[in-house]
Amino acid sequence: MSRFKRDRLLSRATAPIKSVSRATGAKVDEISCLSTLGFSDLVLDQTRWRAQALNVSPFQLLMAEGQINETDFYRHYAIHLGAHFLAEIPAFARECDWRHALRSGHARLQDGRWLFAPQGRALTLLTDRLIGSHRHKFLLTSPSLMRKALSAQFAKKIAKQATHDLANTHANASAKTGISTGQKRTLAASLAMVCFGIVDGGVLWALCCALFSGAIAFGVVMRLAGILRALDKPNPTAPPLPDGLLPTYTLLVPLYREEVVLAQLVESLSALDYPSAKCEILLLIEQDDAQTRAVLDTIHLPSHAHVVLVPPGHPRTKPRALNVGLLYARGDCLVVYDAEDRPERDQLRRAAAAFAQGGSRLACLQASLAIDNARETWLTRLFAVDYANHFDVLHQGHSNLGLPLPLGGTSNHFRTQALRDIGGWDAWNVTEDADLGLRLARFGYASRMLASTTWEEAPINLSTWLPQRRRWMKGWMQTFLTHTHHPLALVQEVGILRAAHILALLIANTFGPLVGTWLTIYVLWHAWLGDLLSASVSWSGFAVDLCWAILATVGFVSMLVPTLMGIHRRHLWSSLPWLALRGVYWLCMSVAGVQALIEISHNPFHWSKTPHGVSKDRGPARP
Repeated sequence: MSRFKRDRLLSRATAPIKSVSRATGAKVDEISCLSTLGFSDLVLDQTRWRAQALNVSPFQLLMAEGQINETDFYRHYAIHLGAHFLAEIPAFARECDWRHALRSGHARLQDGRWLFAPQGRALTLLTDRLIGSHRHKFLLTSPSLMRKALSAQFAKKIAKQATHDLANTHANASAKTGISTGQKRTLAASLAMVCFGIVDGGVLWALCCALFSGAIAFGVVMRLAGILRALDKPNPTAPPLPDGLLPTYTLLVPLYREEVVLAQLVESLSALDYPSAKCEILLLIEQDDAQTRAVLDTIHLPSHAHVVLVPPGHPRTKPRALNVGLLYARGDCLVVYDAEDRPERDQLRRAAAAFAQGGSRLACLQASLAIDNARETWLTRLFAVDYANHFDVLHQGHSNLGLPLPLGGTSNHFRTQALRDIGGWDAWNVTEDADLGLRLARFGYASRMLASTTWEEAPINLSTWLPQRRRWMKGWMQTFLTHTHHPLALVQEVGILRAAHILALLIANTFGPLVGTWLTIYVLWHAWLGDLLSASVSWSGFAVDLCWAILATVGFVSMLVPTLMGIHRRHLWSSLPWLALRGVYWLCMSVAGVQALIEISHNPFHWSKTPHGVSKDRGPARP
């Protein structure tokens, strides 16, 4: 066989499965092989019919349902075809394309022979087109064994790809770049202007306040626009897809020291209403996380769940682990869940239907996040109100306006190829979700809200809340620096309105917690003293007071209205009296903001881990 012909056959045999492809049916070889494993003709006929309805292979269906062991099947299949089965895999060729091999299921060994671990349609194509007079040249193994061997041999390359790929291909899109020279000069000039303005107290100070208040005012206007659009009637839910047209789905679940919630996690993911034959769950575990691995060994995992060990490397962040998972993902669509998540059962089906209706540029769907331990402490109550405000009102309104969305850290559903096209997650950004949502927009993709909810656990005390909030705010600072390296490029990529919206988001989330609380205190204090907007002050002082008073009033309304709307939509009325502590909550956010500002200067990529499974009062997954 010529090299050209062999490569062409290999390419055809391992073509990715598309969710909308015609049903392949069951080949005689696969069914007859299953019959040698003890399955009756009646079971095989039923399996053939159900597999055709799902557009999967009979083996995929039986393995996903736990009726057959993966290794046993591939061992018998190799015998059935007269090929060799490898349980212990030798070294792969040095020039092996390990990235392609992880997903395609074939690679060249060091001795020149080809090793296959085909799945689905590739399994039957391999039988039809490759095995025959050349069967001695081809070796079979199981997908799990092949993934394990590739992971072991190419661990360093996998770690490097997950860490540096985005920074190497799009340097200005990664937080690894840090602050640029131009940004340093702009920052220095701005600080100098503010300092001189404070000392002078005249026109310069009024100009500084006018510029800052103008930026904040635009953000307030966009919040008000989002509030108004959130009042719209929800769009009709996309009609559900038949099982045969459902896309294959990969669930990425990054885990680090999550042994406490593992059992609940497996239960929640197993309860999802989606054909297991079209779904793979990848549990991403740091290689040195012995505690989580030990507990996982005691839990019975569903057949479509697989453990992926994340090779060691720096920085140790969630987005870095997700990039490792992206290398392994076989699904047409992909979703991220956290360890403590409890998504609604039909969330994957809703997302699949929304993607089918939304067009090819719709790359991401964000499910609403809600808190199920809201009544535990004053902090969880205000946290739950914040989430209701954020996801059920403002995000929904901005989604209706077609504006870019800074994503939440979980329950983001993606078209897998679109995610790969933009470079995956930024391993150096500790608020990777917000950055990714904005980067999708810059690459021309759209993000929308999904009419589904995932329930999460909120921190129950300040000792866990502060580090989490500090990490989020440090990530917003990184995101601000990343997306303002070249402001004109931002405008060219997304347009003036969307660019202004992005900048308003970045300013509000970066500087708002740092100065917003203190400006509010300033206005309230001077109003109490009676010298706010006093005629006795200079015209510049009067102008400054007027700016802050208008911003404080309109800003308060723009926060109060969505808060009340969120409380109504999530039935959180019992938390309404606790809004009296909102000032304390905002003050704590200011403290976290100052801590983030300090930390970003000397430890920018440190990931403050939030412990899960601490709550003793997690309610039902519906209000």
